[in-house]
Amino acid sequence: MSAPAPLVLVVDDSDDYRRIISRVLAAGGYRTVSAASAEEAREILTARTPDAALLDWNLPGESGVELSRWMRGDPRWSRLPIMILSVNSRVEDQANGLRLGDASAYMVKPFPPDELLSRLRALLKRRAGAGGAAR
Repeated sequence: MSAPAPLVLVVDDSDDYRRIISRVLAAGGYRTVSAASAEEAREILTARTPDAALLDWNLPGESGVELSRWMRGDPRWSRLPIMILSVNSRVEDQANGLRLGDASAYMVKPFPPDELLSRLRALLKRRAGAGGAAR
């Protein structure tokens, strides 16, 4: 029996982006669970164990960068591949998103679907190669 497809947590306050990202990931062979806020994501994380997380920087209340930092502080999520998604395209914004959230990657919205899939595959492969194999 084959292992289940990797589960990706998608956190974005835009219904449209959550729907689009989830469709792209499903077409790429991933399962998804989504949240519209960091608070909702924390609730999901108490019950589910994703293999990766895609976090919008600009969320209502706590930002995706803050959520990423919280996740990194918890041993359960410290090695989880986390990608920050943002409309902030300046190099300084990207560097800050990675540094402040201790994220694994950063992508500027909008992005080509094949690039999202390629970068996610690379993150999961790197995690598996580092001894944190995805389920």
